[in-house]
Amino acid sequence: MHNSYRISCLLAFIVGAAFLYVEWSRAHYFLMPNQSSAIAPRWASLIQTAEWAASDLAFKVRGPQVPHPDIVIIGVDEASLTALHQWPWPRSIHARLIRVLEKDPPKALIFDILFIEPFTTDAKGDAALVSATQDNPWVIHSLFFEMQDDQIVSVRLPFSKLLNAAAHVGSVNAMIDEDGTLRRAMPQMKVAGQTVSLLSVEAASLYQKMPLVELVQKLPLDPKGRLLVNFVGKDYSYPYLSYADILSGKIPASYLKDKIVLVGASATGTFDHYPTPTSKFMPGVEFHANVIDNILRWNQLRYAGIRWTYLAIAIATVLCGVFLARWSPGIGALGALISALGYAGFGQWLFVRRYIQIDFAGPLLTLLMGYLVILIYRFFTEEKEKRWVKAAFGQYVSHKVLDVLMEDPTKLRLGGDRREMTVLFSDVAGFTSISERLDPQELVGLLNQYLTAMTEVVFQFDGYLNKYMGDGIMAFWNAPVRQVNHAELACRCALRSRDRLVELNKDLEKRGLIPLKARIGLNTGVMVVGNMGSSQKSDYTVMGDNVNLGSRLEGANKAFGSSIMISEFTYQVVQDLFEVRFLDIMRVPGKAKPVKTYELLAEKGAITADWRNAIPLYHQGIQLFADRSFQEAKNKFLDVLSIIPQDKPSEMYIQRAEMFLAHPPSAEWDGVFELKVK
Repeated sequence: MHNSYRISCLLAFIVGAAFLYVEWSRAHYFLMPNQSSAIAPRWASLIQTAEWAASDLAFKVRGPQVPHPDIVIIGVDEASLTALHQWPWPRSIHARLIRVLEKDPPKALIFDILFIEPFTTDAKGDAALVSATQDNPWVIHSLFFEMQDDQIVSVRLPFSKLLNAAAHVGSVNAMIDEDGTLRRAMPQMKVAGQTVSLLSVEAASLYQKMPLVELVQKLPLDPKGRLLVNFVGKDYSYPYLSYADILSGKIPASYLKDKIVLVGASATGTFDHYPTPTSKFMPGVEFHANVIDNILRWNQLRYAGIRWTYLAIAIATVLCGVFLARWSPGIGALGALISALGYAGFGQWLFVRRYIQIDFAGPLLTLLMGYLVILIYRFFTEEKEKRWVKAAFGQYVSHKVLDVLMEDPTKLRLGGDRREMTVLFSDVAGFTSISERLDPQELVGLLNQYLTAMTEVVFQFDGYLNKYMGDGIMAFWNAPVRQVNHAELACRCALRSRDRLVELNKDLEKRGLIPLKARIGLNTGVMVVGNMGSSQKSDYTVMGDNVNLGSRLEGANKAFGSSIMISEFTYQVVQDLFEVRFLDIMRVPGKAKPVKTYELLAEKGAITADWRNAIPLYHQGIQLFADRSFQEAKNKFLDVLSIIPQDKPSEMYIQRAEMFLAHPPSAEWDGVFELKVK
């Protein structure tokens, strides 16, 4: 079992090491500067996809937030396209918008619309847009650069006159992840030797009156210089105003005073829409609104870093290898579930309250896969153990005990264990003479019938059938399964065996066979139990002086004519549960110290009226015998015989009393009976 735990622990650490390597690969290709994710290994891409999915789920669990009140979007919507007809509109329309707003100017007006080429059919409109832009420094225009393998291959700027007139120009590039989802923004990039800021960063700088360099330095960027956007909610979370309604005056320009106003396409069918963690179809202009919102409230997400992930994986590995591998499958699964929920809950709390994003997939998959590997290993090893337990112990224990062992084979310690146990030895009296009267076939049939009946009784009281010794039986309790009432179970087994033999004898008599009489010895004490033997063959058994004493007590029944003899150690445990009478103080072969012995008669209160009357007389006789009042003792035992004829222990004490009356014992006599035979 210990070796199984060590292997489980090793497997968990192998899983942890594998996930550490995968996370290192992911960080190398997806997080480090100057590394292309296009050549990332398959496993790194898979774990990154899982991390993206987990981070997206965090937004869904969190739910929508309240957007910043000073961010408004003027949408090029269906109504505006209907009212103003063709698209793209003449630049004069955009110039009109600027002129409408300049009376109550916003803090920033962002055109998420590219004006790359002059409008060849409307030069006056281009001039009007250039003039309005030049007169209002809060107007921000867009540029776009094309990228290939993380390299800029071309730049699309506003047409030259507009570019010269604009006080602020920003990029509208979306940094889409490999799975097609927009999660990050690049606040600044180097383009043709020039530093170009994101459109939304330019707007936030104007609103906060903070220099771009200072603002960008405060942003929590990842190693590749990207900002992790904390999306407010689904698409259309910000107030959208119709472009046409602003131009017509339906919505007064004063409503937009001192706000950040973004102008962009929102009509269905336009191409400026992206999947995000909170939406499958978010307008690009709203993505910029989210970036601005983050900067204004400084609640953009901060990635905790790959070192946090390494630490979380290491903790998950230790949890699997050191703790979950020790626990039962049910408790282990509960522990794994609580740990996973705890980590996920802590990560969600960091996400919502501290705007910190940690990696979920790597640590949670380490915990899941580590425990799953342990479960699979334990399933096969425990199935093997169970098959071994069933094969090795199925014929020695009851189904009840076997089920316990099959459920938890760790209860079976096979190296040797010292514990208090109760052992039972049983033997058929005079079986040798019986066997001489029967032919082999009858003898085997009789023996099998007897052993089958006695074994059923042992199993009935959850004993472990250690072995058959010819016509003898050896059984014990409190191993391999712990049994606090082992002495009681053994005594009940002995009494039931005696009763079962009476039933068996009735059947034997009907068949004309000789009835059997069995002798039983019981002892309770510390014994060594375990798998003992050689490398070729071993047995689960018990050893020790207390085992030997149990065997001697079984044989001692012959000297007293008793049927069930128990030691003083068993008697001390069960005296309140059973009817018992004292037999003798005897010294058995192989033991120097004498032992008090008793005869087990019946369960408490189950003796007849004759026995209730006889037992006090019997014990009075025992006391008189110990006091050397042999004649008085003899008389008491004769009184017992008048109630219980042929009571063998009483007859034995009468014989001893008569012997001592004829030949008194020496002054050193201690009343101990020396048992000469085993």
